[in-house]
Amino acid sequence: MIEPQDTVLVAVSGGPDSITLLHALKTLADELQISLHAAHLNHGIRGKESDEDAEYVELFSKNIGVPCTVEKIDVPQIRRVTGLSEEEAARLMRYEFLERKADEIGANRIAVGHTADDQVETVWLNLIRGAGLDGLAGMPSVRGRIIRPLIEVRRSEIEVYVELHGLRPRVDFTNLLPSYTRNRVRLQLLPFLRREFNPEIDEAVLRLAELARVDSTYLNNEAETRLLDLIKEEQTGWLFLDATALMTCPEAIQRRVMRLAIIRVRGELTNIGLIHVTKVLELLAVGKDFVYDLPGGIHIIRRGTLLSISSETPKEILVSYCRELTVPGETPIPEIDAVIRTKISSEPINFVRPPQSLEIVADLANVKGKLRARNWHHGDYVRPLGMMGTKKVQDIFVDAKIPRDIRHRIPIVTDDEKIVWVAGLVMSDLVKVTASTHEYLTLSLSHTQSCSETHCVV
Repeated sequence: MIEPQDTVLVAVSGGPDSITLLHALKTLADELQISLHAAHLNHGIRGKESDEDAEYVELFSKNIGVPCTVEKIDVPQIRRVTGLSEEEAARLMRYEFLERKADEIGANRIAVGHTADDQVETVWLNLIRGAGLDGLAGMPSVRGRIIRPLIEVRRSEIEVYVELHGLRPRVDFTNLLPSYTRNRVRLQLLPFLRREFNPEIDEAVLRLAELARVDSTYLNNEAETRLLDLIKEEQTGWLFLDATALMTCPEAIQRRVMRLAIIRVRGELTNIGLIHVTKVLELLAVGKDFVYDLPGGIHIIRRGTLLSISSETPKEILVSYCRELTVPGETPIPEIDAVIRTKISSEPINFVRPPQSLEIVADLANVKGKLRARNWHHGDYVRPLGMMGTKKVQDIFVDAKIPRDIRHRIPIVTDDEKIVWVAGLVMSDLVKVTASTHEYLTLSLSHTQSCSETHCVV
């Protein structure tokens, strides 16, 4: 995990696991010949307690001689505008922060405090969601520059370490709330299984994860080798494979080859699940030419013996959509599990809304032509309410600390001339209500479900 002269960014929440991780790495730093830097992201979920966590991490790091960076974001707001679950929004923001900070300080390792108990919970969560072999393998000890030094350490051992060294970590009471799926696995499912089926169920799951990891690694390495042999031509955003040779591969390898090919074209697999990969393979098995579109602007085309995989969508835009809004009425946007509702009124209404409200009131006369909702495009700009000049939407996302891989979940509402609303973030000054307004247009965004961006494909 760590080599001499490495710079290690340590993710520290303030809880027992991460405090143990930072303390242990500091104790071993001279022996390992490494430099450490602590990083804490204040999610703002628990209000004052979140602020106190941040203060505690800063003080603890200072006391043991480790530089520390603390940053604050508003996960509840990001959750509202994207429709993601609180868990998923927090996770995405946390890793975006860690990767960005590691780049800034030149860290080649990012250490996170996941334990063996976290691994057991993760495997169960993946199984519940319908995971395949990769999901049963759980979290790898090393992925890119992410390392998990405590992944084989049990939570009970953490408690002993904390007591032995007189540490006083913070307690996050949200870990006891049943509203979080992981908490229900930890507090309800696992105790039930230990009591009613197998008191050693945790050890059994860890053995399963290790066996799955070995097999999964082999299969993925084999698929990578096969993919390189199958590539006939490759351009930016375009890949040509030998379709006939692909179908001679074992089925398990076929699925992985398709997954790796899509990643090679688009960069990741968001919104592409097992059902999509299976459909492509079924079409290939028929042996005829076809065209099949996948979520996120991926096009699969077979012509003779060649299979092309192409993308018209930049990697930062994971889902592409453009919907004309029904005015008045409601317009579903299934790509982001959202609905935009519009109302028109000639009666004066209370048009004052918080700057980041999911509802705005605009002057209908200043809306030109048809209204549409689409994903963000590079180069988009808007004139924010109260400003004389314009601002890039990308800068608005940066200011709000919205990670690139979820920016597509925030609809951009436009008319024929301009951006009217960056939903939940910025309203255009050009459509503001004034004393001369005669017709009022209300726009509101709601999400049909809280969803995760994680999909199992194998």
